[in-house]
Amino acid sequence: MHIFATRKVLQAFKKAEKMAGGSIENIEILADSGSPEEEELFEWHINSVKINQEDLLVLTHDLSGLTLLFLNTDAEELLDFYEWFEEAVYDLLGKLGFTHKSIQQYLTHSKGSNLTVSKATDFKKIGRNSSAVNLIRQLDHYQENEYTIQSYWQYQISHLNRSLKQEHRPFKQFISEYEKIIGPVNYHVDLAEIEVRLKMGGLPDVIRIIQMPMQLTFEDLHRVIQKVFMWQDAHLHQFIMEDGSTIIGAQQKVNMERYQMGGEEEAYAASQLKLADVITPETNGVFTYVYDFGDDWVHSIRVRTFYSENRQVFPKLSLMSGDPVPENIGGPPGYAYFLEVINDPTHDEHSVIKEWANDYLSRLNLFNDVNHFNHDLKSMHI
Repeated sequence: MHIFATRKVLQAFKKAEKMAGGSIENIEILADSGSPEEEELFEWHINSVKINQEDLLVLTHDLSGLTLLFLNTDAEELLDFYEWFEEAVYDLLGKLGFTHKSIQQYLTHSKGSNLTVSKATDFKKIGRNSSAVNLIRQLDHYQENEYTIQSYWQYQISHLNRSLKQEHRPFKQFISEYEKIIGPVNYHVDLAEIEVRLKMGGLPDVIRIIQMPMQLTFEDLHRVIQKVFMWQDAHLHQFIMEDGSTIIGAQQKVNMERYQMGGEEEAYAASQLKLADVITPETNGVFTYVYDFGDDWVHSIRVRTFYSENRQVFPKLSLMSGDPVPENIGGPPGYAYFLEVINDPTHDEHSVIKEWANDYLSRLNLFNDVNHFNHDLKSMHI
């Protein structure tokens, strides 16, 4: 595995090498700017940046644009850089369902458990690294804490980083090249089939049955629910677990702490917690998702079953019952009134309500389909 480093990072590595009294464990700093690797699959670029007063190391995979993130970048911490790198690769590829064996094959395929480092000179590859940095700046609520940066956001940024305009998305590109050079990827994915039921008062509930990989986070589950209920993610949300704990969006948590909001109970950031961290066959099999604290859309969630697959698996909608509900309509009572008006052309407010709901009705006609939702869900995670 080879890393092309900017001058600043290369100097930090050399300083760490002096502190170690020789070489850094599993890392060799090369005198020239070349790479001993024969394949881009094993090459990365690294830069050090400051974002919101935090020092980060940003690594981008040369071929695909996959991105790894690290906090605390002084020379002393670089003594443990290989351990950091290995842990981040395991976390990122593990979210795709790679087995331990397949990840280890990638880490050791070319030069064993060693990294070589040399000076970065390819401006195109440096540009891809800069593109990842710009994505981090756009996601300003990444700064929840070190775990969030190194886990959830490196996954999201990897998905988005397509600065070289390659034909395939980053994860798909990486997997394709991996299988070309190393061989088939072995997968193992633990899943939960969950029923998400939007409680509608006197009206029939709106139900979605979803398969969710357990290595994904509650933030991913939030995004999946938003997609299959055709919500616009324009309001606050929270998960209320069976054990009483509360899980909210990372930005919500930052704002609560900044303005000293909230009660005695601690709220956890959704991007910090994988589903497998909280949901087990014994605990939290039933919980609640609330979206829009004004309209108060309450979704009852029940885990129907746990199972495993030895293949690549994405979130998937397997069954849907009932139409999505428009936002900003006043909750279940407001929706009941909306149906009364929209279904009665003689009602005094029919034309006004129909014009207000034009966008919703158009999306309902075009996109309210299992296949469409599943296409979007797959695109969100590959």
